[in-house]
Amino acid sequence: MDTPDWPDETIHTIALRYIRKHCLKESEWRFTVLDALAQRLERIVQLEVGERAVVACFIDAQRWYVMISRRVFGVLQGSRFTCAPLDVTRWQWGDFKHMGRSEVETATLALKDGTHIRVPYETGHAAMGPIYYERFWGIKYPVLDKLE
Repeated sequence: MDTPDWPDETIHTIALRYIRKHCLKESEWRFTVLDALAQRLERIVQLEVGERAVVACFIDAQRWYVMISRRVFGVLQGSRFTCAPLDVTRWQWGDFKHMGRSEVETATLALKDGTHIRVPYETGHAAMGPIYYERFWGIKYPVLDKLE
């Protein structure tokens, strides 16, 4: 995915449009942001040339993630993780609703190679950011050339 012709800008634009169409109360999200790195992440995350932030969440130094135009990466309890969204075969979100309250939950991503990654995320309305990021890769990305 790090080829010069990877469509970072197109993915970024279409994914954000798709995610925002399904999100509510974005101004009330505590840890999660769209179209930027969470403020605390700006000092510790270095994006590759061309990569664009789509969804980011900074809960604390031991629980954060960034979902960008090429990959998902972050930290959970001191362990770093990274994967390409196209390598994820299953995203399991757990109880993402929490009666609309903003709390913290852990998602499990199953990868093609049989490994699993645990990703911390904010529940409630903010959970729609990473959930619709996932849905973008399954629904919109396969027809990306028709959406441009």
